Amino acid sequence: MIHAIAAITRLAQQCAPEIATEAVVPLVVTESGGDDLAININKGPRVRAASIPDGAALVRRYMAAGYTVDVGLAQVNSANFARLGVSVEQAFDPCTNLRLASSMLRAGYGLAIQHYTGLDAISATYSLYNTGTLTRGFRNGYVGRVWSTASGMGTIQTPPPIPGLRSAAAPTASPAEPAVDNDNWVVGQTASNAVEVFK
Repeated sequence: MIHAIAAITRLAQQCAPEIATEAVVPLVVTESGGDDLAININKGPRVRAASIPDGAALVRRYMAAGYTVDVGLAQVNSANFARLGVSVEQAFDPCTNLRLASSMLRAGYGLAIQHYTGLDAISATYSLYNTGTLTRGFRNGYVGRVWSTASGMGTIQTPPPIPGLRSAAAPTASPAEPAVDNDNWVVGQTASNAVEVFK
């Protein structure tokens, strides 16, 4: 099923309440266009399953051949399934998929705030989600696509500059911040023209 933005927003509020919908919904729209049966075989084709059983069989076939596969609304990567404690079928469930994405975003943000602040930390979190690194998602255009989606949806007025793309120089990391309880931090809209990090 392909979900409209309003439906994705409701699902995010219900299934991933610890992350602001303003952060999750643009990521989902960028990743799958709201298609809970979307499948991306990394270094392979992007396909749509006819059903969850069909999709699970396809994902297992590609995993057995050595591929990693992105699944569902938030395109959660199969390399995370065992660590997150879900089966392939469960990863297709929209609510479970958003819960998994939320868990990964929270963990990514916990790492990102050790090196970046404000919107740069959110950008680094998106980069980690896409590439597993703090910066590769800046260079491959992913972070810019998520921010452009957010801007197009009206979540933010204009996409922020991407760290490291402001100049040819590599991004400058801020000194590590003191340890904090990252579960109390969320990403979200606090004003009509800004997305901020708040506790």
